[in-house]
Amino acid sequence: MTLAVEDGAPAPLRPLEPSVMAAELPHIDAQIGPAPEDFVVDEVPLYPQSGEGEHCYVRIEKRGFTTPAMVRAVTRAAGVDERDVGYAGLKDKHAVTRQWLSLPVKARPPNEWQLPEGISVLEHTRHSNKLRTGHLLGNRFRITLNTPDLGALETASAMVELLRTRGLYNYFGGQRFGRRGDGLRQALDWLREGGKVHGVPRFLSKLYPSVIQAEVFNRYFSARRALGLDRLLAGEVVRLDGAGAMFTVEDREREAPRLASGDIHLTGPIFGPKARPATQDAVALEASMVEELGLSQEALEKLGRLAPGTRRDLIAPITDLSLSWTGVGRLAVEFSLPSGSYATEVIRQLTHGPFLIDEADRGSNS
Repeated sequence: MTLAVEDGAPAPLRPLEPSVMAAELPHIDAQIGPAPEDFVVDEVPLYPQSGEGEHCYVRIEKRGFTTPAMVRAVTRAAGVDERDVGYAGLKDKHAVTRQWLSLPVKARPPNEWQLPEGISVLEHTRHSNKLRTGHLLGNRFRITLNTPDLGALETASAMVELLRTRGLYNYFGGQRFGRRGDGLRQALDWLREGGKVHGVPRFLSKLYPSVIQAEVFNRYFSARRALGLDRLLAGEVVRLDGAGAMFTVEDREREAPRLASGDIHLTGPIFGPKARPATQDAVALEASMVEELGLSQEALEKLGRLAPGTRRDLIAPITDLSLSWTGVGRLAVEFSLPSGSYATEVIRQLTHGPFLIDEADRGSNS
């Protein structure tokens, strides 16, 4: 499928809405509560800080701020350039979130900062390197749902057990694509206009390529699901359990028992020149997803310069998943996810709620 063209202009493309993992299982009538405290996120660092080194590490709690807006406030308070500040990933706006930043030692000490209401310093230390995107093991979530269903715990039990045993289908959440999914259209329009970096906010020049990559991944995953996740494709790239090492499947029969035992894991493309390439049947399926977005070779080369690419697991482990009542009609859902996985996708499995949402700032976990 390619983009339809009318009067020479590509038709608007909407993000694909993935189906839930098990539509046949009962779901609960519930919504995430409206207060920031109903969505709490704690970052789990990739490594401990050493307590010494050339970089100041500061753990920040924020309410009602995006990560870029919080960083701008910190740079003003610390007297440094925004590019000197490192962070591992983006955190939700309409939530209480806690994450680490790194700043150069020339920065004004944290105890002298004047920060706006909604941003506070929890602790600070030192480390030897700047914090980079991806220096993140995962996130711990506590999400409070409002529900009229007094039997919600029992209703959700089958889905909870499925998530615990099978893991979470690792789709990019709807908020990756902006309010009502408009971010995909904006990203594609930006790319068709040349993908200019100069004159575009730095945040958007990084976001737009990732939005397009996310849509390709989601489409690939849905197509791959249709072929069966209990079997291997010739030429697909898999990851070894407990490691980042990957290899391309050449003998499906030989590798099938390893897939069944969990020794290897299926991956999908975050396309780009540095992504480990698939071959044979798998590369044909990946290429067809890129074609659905109508991306030219020139556009792909442009994206490759801005977003080099990688691979992403199709299934994300979800750990310490628990549900408990905190009051009448108030159900707390607690769990941990790896870096890059979406908490709202966990909630969507439990509630069968919409994929695309008006509030675009909840549930991202990059």
